[in-house]
Amino acid sequence: MSESAARGATAKRLANMTDVAARAGVSTMTVSNVINRPEMVAEPTRLKVRKAMRDLNYRNNLVARSLRLTEPRQIGYSLSSHSDPSSQYMGEFLHDLALACQARDRNLTLLAEKADEDNLDAYEDLYYGRSVAGFVIANMSTDDVRPEELANRTIPFVSYGQTAAGPDVPWSWVDGDAAAGVELAVDHVVAAGHTELAYIGCDNDDVVTQERLMGYRAACARHGLDRSLAGSRIIATQVDIPFGAAAAHRLLTSTSPPTAIVCADDAVAAGTVLAVRDLALTPGHDVAVTGFDDSPLTSFGATGITSIRQHSEQIATTLIQLLIDAPAVPQHVRIKPELVVRSSTAPRP
Repeated sequence: MSESAARGATAKRLANMTDVAARAGVSTMTVSNVINRPEMVAEPTRLKVRKAMRDLNYRNNLVARSLRLTEPRQIGYSLSSHSDPSSQYMGEFLHDLALACQARDRNLTLLAEKADEDNLDAYEDLYYGRSVAGFVIANMSTDDVRPEELANRTIPFVSYGQTAAGPDVPWSWVDGDAAAGVELAVDHVVAAGHTELAYIGCDNDDVVTQERLMGYRAACARHGLDRSLAGSRIIATQVDIPFGAAAAHRLLTSTSPPTAIVCADDAVAAGTVLAVRDLALTPGHDVAVTGFDDSPLTSFGATGITSIRQHSEQIATTLIQLLIDAPAVPQHVRIKPELVVRSSTAPRP
């Protein structure tokens, strides 16, 4: 039988392990090892077999044959290799995600990411091996390949965050309204009497970073604060207390220092408060400071830091609902944050 005829015959029935072996040019034992003991198979062979399985829709067939098994009660969550392990907000979110799973009679399973291809294969193994019912992915970058790859492999998932495509994607995502949050901070310090503002943002190009900067620019433009939009008033830095302190020191010792500094992260805001004190100024009285995420860092010292609180519990609950209930049309949900006022933004005298 010719190869084209063989493919035609296979298309009329569910592909089996022999079909996969023939397409990949390996033995059926090798295919079995790739499925059950992948560490025993050399990577080039493993990739070749996985491609043959995808071409023949073999993973889906395994699931179809296993419908008699109980539905998996595990929800997978990927611990991204490029996420910040010290992020206090993401630690809180992970706790809320676990609670949201339990509220729906599910449990959270953590997946540590490695290289992209290995990680996507791990998603496949867990889902088609009936270990998890689907995934929540987070720490999205603008050009993140995971959503499209998971969709192509027909693996259920929902993402916390967006790629650069925003709502123009065929999968569901949930995100905080980052731009609206920063606008709340700008409106607040302006209402407190400040007209000379500056912004310390993050030095990465993910969607959240871009949206927070967009929120600052939009609010300043709305209030007519042209000087606050100057290039010298907008600094990008690493998300850490020392880097925040260095950026704030640079702003406050310039020839045109601001009286209010809006920060894209609580760690940066904490560093900014330290810089204000080091310059013998009083946070809140001389220089207003705001952060973002409302993490424990907002109360790390004598000065409480005004911050933007994301509703991580609501975000987590919405993610799990979209994953389990799987709407027919993908949903794109933005959840508005709120401003939490503390002493770092006391009204100007």
